[in-house]
Parts: sequence; C-alpha cells; structure tokens
Amino acid sequence: MKTIEEVIKKLDEIIAWSITNKSPIGYFACTYRSMTLAVLDGVKKKKFEDGNRMITLDLAFADRYFAALENYQNNKKCSNTWFTAFEASKNQDLLIMQHIILGINAHINLDLGVSAAAIMPYRKVNLLQNDFNKINEVIASISQKVQDSLSKICYPIELVDQISQGQDNIILDFAISKARQTSWATAIILSNSIAFIRPSLINMIDNAATLIARNIIISAKTPPELLKKMKSFESSDMAKNIGILSATKF
Repeated sequence: MKTIEEVIKKLDEIIAWSITNKSPIGYFACTYRSMTLAVLDGVKKKKFEDGNRMITLDLAFADRYFAALENYQNNKKCSNTWFTAFEASKNQDLLIMQHIILGINAHINLDLGVSAAAIMPYRKVNLLQNDFNKINEVIASISQKVQDSLSKICYPIELVDQISQGQDNIILDFAISKARQTSWATAIILSNSIAFIRPSLINMIDNAATLIARNIIISAKTPPELLKKMKSFESSDMAKNIGILSATKF
C-alpha cells in the first residue's frame, strides 16, 4: 500500500466481511477506520511537522494489522497479542467495548512503537516525537463520536453519557492515551537497540501486551455480574452494530 486512502479501502473490505460473517472483528476495524480518517484529515490540514513521514508511519502501522489478520485467518502465526484479540471474537460474552480495547491494545501497545522505530533511522526516533504526540490529539477527537455510536447499540451508555456530561468516554480515552505512552517507550527502546536484538525485544513487548489483553477479557477488578448485565443491554444484531460503528464520522 502506498496511500492512506488504500488503508481505508482495505478497512472497508474487512468491515464488509465482518458484517457478512457477523464477526466482532469488525468492531475494532470500524474504530481504526475512524482513527485513520482523522489522521488523513490531519495530514491534509498540515497538522503534522512532516506529513509525508506521518503517511509512512500510518502505512507501516496498518501493514502490521493487515498482516496479522491475514495470517490469523489463514492459520499462520501472528503476534500473541493479535492472536488473543482475534480469538476473542469467538467469545460471545464479551462487550463491544472489550473487543475495541483489545484491538487498541494490540495495535498501539505493540504495533505503533514497533512501526515508529522501523521507519526512523537508528537512534533517530526522537525526531518523530512531536508528530507522535500530535496523533494523540487527532485520535482523541473521535473518542466521543465512537461513544455516541455505541449509545445506539447499548442504550444505558446514552443515559450514562447524559449524567456524566460526556465524561464516561474516559475508558476509551484512557486506553488510547496510556497505550500511546507505552508505545513511545517501545519506540525509544527499539530505536536505540541494534538490529539483531530487536526481534527478542519485540517478542517481550508482545508478551507484555498479551497479558494486558487477557486482563481485558477477564479482570478480577470487574465483577462478572456487571459485564453480564451490560451485555444484556447490547443489541444482539451484530451486522447492524458494525454498520452503526462504521458510519462514525471523525
């Protein structure tokens, strides 16, 4: 792929497949599409120091997700973090938000830092820091809009949103912001490591992100009764749900 528009087209294909096959894999794909559109808009409006470099990062970032999904669907090896997220699509008890955060965890806690280090020269990743941080602002702008779409799928979310005056989307904001802090640390570590050490380091990061993924699926801090109750409020029409999320505008 050579353009962000091609990334969006590929995401559209994944979303269409998910609707046809009624797969929760489409939930994160919809969120990622909204994020990608926001980044593309930022590039067009010259919000980044180096627009071309951001396109390169976006493409490297997307390639890791597409490769992981293709490998998983063809019974080939992919990262443990993505494998855990994709396998979770078979779990009918998970909330839509859990599927989204599982994707965010793999995509940002693992893939973003790896991609950032990969596109920059050895020990030069600091040149990317300002634009890397700017993405936080660009992506944060779509969090409430994703939340608005979720309120059409799970009606208590709309009530909570009204009571909290929009502060309930702190879960999604926190997941993204904390993941990006971690991914920048990953980028620094990998950028300052010689080539033959990097695969081992990436494997360690993958294992750490996998532990986070497992905690997203089952957490001792989250009562199972609460998750079960929230699940009962969600629409069971998966194709319709994905359609609603895919219509989210950045």
